[in-house]
Amino acid sequence: MSGSKRKSSYDVGGTAKKHQVITMETKVKIIEIVERGEKTVNVTHSYNMNRSTISTIQKNKDKIMEYVKSAVPMMSMIISKKCRKVMEEMEKLLSVRTQDQHQSQALLSLMLIQEKAKSVYEA
Repeated sequence: MSGSKRKSSYDVGGTAKKHQVITMETKVKIIEIVERGEKTVNVTHSYNMNRSTISTIQKNKDKIMEYVKSAVPMMSMIISKKCRKVMEEMEKLLSVRTQDQHQSQALLSLMLIQEKAKSVYEA
């Protein structure tokens, strides 16, 4: 195997490949196409995805369909990323505040921390 190179998650320039986000809507379409009898190879070409990605979607079909039936918006993948950023910011601010309270030897209770978290999140 000398002279052969393994494929990696890095391109020639040394930068990482971008992770592809697949919405629930796209996953449902892929499941429907495969269930109609379309070959996996054709689906991989039409959606420009790896065969393993299509196979994973098929393998998780029950979970995906259950998630969709729970009346969650089809573009939920994008919504969750926005919420994640808000949550991270809220957690940072809350951490700074609790550290300040601890250094000034102020009383901290779970209820006060929860109230502050809620007010920071809603701001």
